[in-house]
Amino acid sequence: MKIISVAFNSNFYLEGVNLRKKLFFEGYANAQELIDDAYEKQSKHIIALENNVVIGTGRLTLTKEKAIISQMTVAVEKQKQGVGKSILSTLISIALLSDPITIQLSARISAIPFYLKNNFKPTGKPYASQKTGIPHQLMVFQNQ
Repeated sequence: MKIISVAFNSNFYLEGVNLRKKLFFEGYANAQELIDDAYEKQSKHIIALENNVVIGTGRLTLTKEKAIISQMTVAVEKQKQGVGKSILSTLISIALLSDPITIQLSARISAIPFYLKNNFKPTGKPYASQKTGIPHQLMVFQNQ
């Protein structure tokens, strides 16, 4: 497996988009609109590749105050094999180079244990995603 940065609208980027649609937005008539939010074009996109097939993806948006990790997903058959940890570690490393005040993400409730193991701490109360209505938790990275 290798983790690489991909250009917006490259073939690997588009494969990552398809993975996000499948795992996050399947069944939503407006799936492409949900992906093409205000951050999509300005964000850094990385993918995990295995045998030239995209098995995971993640997005990093940098602002003056914070780094936002989002739309991180791993193919179902590749979960719990270290792919997500590799993607997350890469996104954190890129974020730290920009010296943000905070690194944050919004985790689905089911993903909280994964992020807790990777030095993220819950902040505030769970809330419903504005895009999907699915419960999420804001989490902030604790650099050690």
